[in-house]
Amino acid sequence: MNMQQQYKDYYTASDEPQIVEISKASYISILGSGSPGTDIFYAKKKAIASFAEALKKDFADTDNAFSDNIIEIFYWFDENKVGYVDIGNFYTTVDLALLQYRIAIRIRDFISDEHIRQVAARRQGIPFANSFEHFEYTEGTCVQLLHSGPFAGELETLPILQQFATANGLKKSGMHHEIHLVNFEKGQSQAHLQTILRDAVSKI
Repeated sequence: MNMQQQYKDYYTASDEPQIVEISKASYISILGSGSPGTDIFYAKKKAIASFAEALKKDFADTDNAFSDNIIEIFYWFDENKVGYVDIGNFYTTVDLALLQYRIAIRIRDFISDEHIRQVAARRQGIPFANSFEHFEYTEGTCVQLLHSGPFAGELETLPILQQFATANGLKKSGMHHEIHLVNFEKGQSQAHLQTILRDAVSKI
């Protein structure tokens, strides 16, 4: 089954800010740090897509078969080092060399740590094979919107999301989450991109 069909609400956002409830989800993921534009970032992004394909093959032609490799990225800063960083200025107030990230692809809930370890053992030719890990996360109450176009435009879109959160008595309380509905590679045009920008929030 197509993941976007099964989890339609999860993979859908309006181009106007909205409040949503996101329940627990499971992912394969890999950690990293620094700017999202580096060669190592794109290498990990490419590797996780290959790893997801290998994982899907284990369930092909079964009742548990699934499809889609939508890349998602969770970003955060160590607040003990840099302080609180809000939604609207997330990419502009702190040196991106200090940025932490987790590149992820959502997977079926029945896939376990053991499944991931087994694929890693068999597919050592995939870069970072032993660095992929199972990750579960419950975002809960979030604000989100759909950003269209280049990533640089998020510097204008995120303040809109911030204003919406503040107007609704909400503040950022979790990782910044981006869901890349359109695949992209380094050097490609970003004009056609569709990216869900989502931030967990709590009452002010």
